Parts: sequence; C-alpha cells; structure tokens
Amino acid sequence: MDVIIYISRNLQNESDQEGGVMKNRIREIFPHYEVEPILKGWSTDSKYLLIRGDEKYTLRVSETKSLQKQKDEFQIISSIKPMDQVIRPVSYGVLDENHTYILYSYVEGEDLKDVVGTLDPVLQYDVGIQAGILLTAIHEVEKADREEVRVRYNRRITDKIRAYRTCPVKHSKLEEHIPYVEENRYLLEERPTVLLHGDYHLGNMVLKDQSVHIIDFNRYDFGDPYEEFDRMTMNSSLSPQFSKGLLHGYFKGVPPMEFWRLLKLYALTNALGSISWALKYSPESMDFIEEMIDQTLGDYADKSSPIPRWYHKLIGWQE
Repeated sequence: MDVIIYISRNLQNESDQEGGVMKNRIREIFPHYEVEPILKGWSTDSKYLLIRGDEKYTLRVSETKSLQKQKDEFQIISSIKPMDQVIRPVSYGVLDENHTYILYSYVEGEDLKDVVGTLDPVLQYDVGIQAGILLTAIHEVEKADREEVRVRYNRRITDKIRAYRTCPVKHSKLEEHIPYVEENRYLLEERPTVLLHGDYHLGNMVLKDQSVHIIDFNRYDFGDPYEEFDRMTMNSSLSPQFSKGLLHGYFKGVPPMEFWRLLKLYALTNALGSISWALKYSPESMDFIEEMIDQTLGDYADKSSPIPRWYHKLIGWQE
C-alpha cells in the first residue's frame, strides 16, 4: 500500500457514526477489506483490524489528531530501522471532515501480558532481552532540535506535583516520596533526547513463535531514553524475570547506578501524575492505578537505595 490521502464527502448519514467512526466510512477507503473493531487498550483513538485474505493491518482513527500529526507520526516511526519485530506505518490520511487515520502493519500472536506468567522463567528472561534489544533500535532515532530534557521534564514534575496536591483523591504514602523527586531534579542535566515508544510495557508486546513484537506507537514522544522505563512496574508486577531481561538486553549487562537513580525519579513522577490522569481519562482503571502505585512505592520502600525491591530480590539469588 502507498500513502493514501482521501477525503470522504458522503457525510449525509451522521446517525451511522458511533464510537468515533462507522465501518462504512472505512470501507469507502478500503473497499476490499473486512473491518473488525479492536476493543482493547486505553487509547482515545478507535482501532480496527483490516483483513483481506492473508493481509492484515491495524487502522487507528482519531478525532483529535490533525493530518499533519498523522504525517509526523508516519515519518517518525518510519525512521526506525526496519525490523520484523517492530510494526511499521503503512499509510495515513483523512477519513472524513472530523477524523484522520494512520494504518500500521499487524502482528498475529498472543498478548505477552496475558501469557508471560505461563512461560518458563528462562524464557521470560529471554523475551525480556529481546524487548531490550528492540528498544535500543527505537532509541537510535535522535532529535537534536527538541526542547532540552532538563527544561521539559522539570516542567512536567512541577505540573504533576501540583496536579497530585490539588487532586481530590490521594494516596496515603505518595507525599513522602516527593522530596526525592524535588531533590534529584539535577539528574536531568545534559540528558540525551531520543525517540520514545511512550508506553513500553508488556501490554504493547505480542509473542509469536517465542519472538517479541512491539506494537502501538500511539504515545510516541521524544525525551530521555531512561524515561522509557517509567512504567516498569507494569512489567515487574507480572514478571520480574522479563523485567530483568529487558534491562540486561538494553544495557548489554547490568544497568549503571545513574540509571537506577533516574528510574526512581521517573517512576515516582509517573506515579504522582497517574491518579489525576485516571480521574480525567479513565476512572474505571482507578483500582489498577492504585495497585501500580502501591507496587511502585513498595519497590522504593527502602529510601536509602534507588534500586527497586523486585530487582534486589532477583540479584540475591542469580547475580
């Protein structure tokens, strides 16, 4: 498929539009494909599986992204060196007056989040190493003209602390971790800026023939490569072995202490912003968010060490 930019002018039947877009609009642009909705995920975009014989694609439709934003994503993600284990953008365009789309390759397999706990511990570690190596390839895409990490992320810290303190829902132990965040802002000095997947965890990985495949660049961004690991709790809570492999694959060995200090900063900042985010965008996920906060704060219960508890437990018997 080549890049498609198409404007549908048949807008008469607006009552047909439910959930952001109707299948008949998609079929106008992709007339030879079966269209099936994809209901998984927290994205505000609508997602569809397009099928024609053995061909399958993921179509993501947005009500909020301009055509320029879809073009930017297409070009940026296309700049990742081609790999069979990372999905590729295929086309982008306009669906109708209110919606744009981007089309990606599709990976047939099992959601790694659902099956990782059933794998042998050695295989969990191995697929983690694969994910770490794939992430290094994503991070090879650099962006020199982006705002400095120091400026951008310090602003984010300030915003998230403010949002937490003004939020009607609080976590009893989060406040006591704010001093670490405030006192370690200096760690953001002179950090590199690279392409970030933006949501790099087991829920955005597919297992096919014991190989890991990376999907869903909907939250891509540019920033410090270590920021990519701020959702590590979503991995370590399901498979510490996978998480260890992810780090060892990325660093080609044991992570440096600088990484652990920054990871703690990023993980705690992410936790501080998660409650207000859930209240605004996904109230139904609040129980899960609180569980992840509990896990994160448990990992950093020993305030004298930046190394999370889950990793301490593993190196106690393996390294």
